[in-house]
Amino acid sequence: MVKLRNDKDRIDINKSSTSLGDSQKTVATRSARISEKNDDNVDLNKFSQQVLKQLSDDNVQATPGNFDIYFGKLLETKSSTFQKRVLELLDCEKNDDIDQQALMEKEISLGFGQIKNMLQTITLIYKNLVVMKGIVQKRLDETRANANPLEAQTIIKFFSEELDKLNSLMAKHLEIIRNNYDDVNKIFKRVEAQSIYDSKFGVYNKKYFLKTVEEELINVKRYNYNVSVMLIHIKDRVLDLIPSVKDKNGILRNIAKILLKTSRRSDVVAHYGEGCFGMVMKHTDITGAKKACERIGQMLYQTTFFIGEEELDMDMEISVIALNPEYSSEEIISKALDGLPNSGKRTKLYEVIEGI
Repeated sequence: MVKLRNDKDRIDINKSSTSLGDSQKTVATRSARISEKNDDNVDLNKFSQQVLKQLSDDNVQATPGNFDIYFGKLLETKSSTFQKRVLELLDCEKNDDIDQQALMEKEISLGFGQIKNMLQTITLIYKNLVVMKGIVQKRLDETRANANPLEAQTIIKFFSEELDKLNSLMAKHLEIIRNNYDDVNKIFKRVEAQSIYDSKFGVYNKKYFLKTVEEELINVKRYNYNVSVMLIHIKDRVLDLIPSVKDKNGILRNIAKILLKTSRRSDVVAHYGEGCFGMVMKHTDITGAKKACERIGQMLYQTTFFIGEEELDMDMEISVIALNPEYSSEEIISKALDGLPNSGKRTKLYEVIEGI
């Protein structure tokens, strides 16, 4: 980081040897600082007009997609404070198609979960009726041993016939329930195959993560802005210490929440699989990505994780890589995955993948 010393802001009026060139440089430096200071005062309307002007100057149609790309490209030229404030202003805008689709998938998943619970309840009711039939049958057997065998047999006969009818009816209902369950399960699998959301961890899924990397590689090549990718993975030896799948998923859900909390609106947080999460950081060069790794890594290590009453000795791997359009998304992700084991609590906080 380049720091400007305060004493450079002063001009020594007693120093007669100051040249005109030096004075011009001082004025230029002051003007640059004033411009940067004014740049931090966010006027979103004014900035949007600058984006539209740039589109017009480049003879590019002002479609929503082009505006979004130029918005990000022009934002990258502004100061970090300006970028942060703009992203904060945009943070309340949650109505884009991706967020809506993720929300819809989440609600569909919850809906199917409720349907499954309902069908399981109906199945239990049927099982209870079967048990009740057994109890009644037992009582009927006891009745047979009583006096007036003719009368008792007549009662048993009618009662048995009614139970058989009820059992036959319930069997038909159960078959219908099973067929409906299978149909719902097929629908759920089709939705799941097309989904972009991982409902288990509350973030995007691997498919959407890879698609985003592919799209950003195209944008990096076309518009020459920076994008970085971070991978976060709990070390296998730590995951092996958690015998319960439920507890393991609980730990991963907490990590996903921390990543969402520390990410920006433009970042894409996804579950890559097997305890590994990915984050696509748009408009972020490798220097900014390193800072993000430090911030996220420190927050994760400062968080205490428990399995029951016992504290978990957390250890994780973090790698970061800048997108380079000369390489494919598979090559970039593969390099980032290979670099994960080089980091950890006992080595270094994160691994920077360079030379790609």
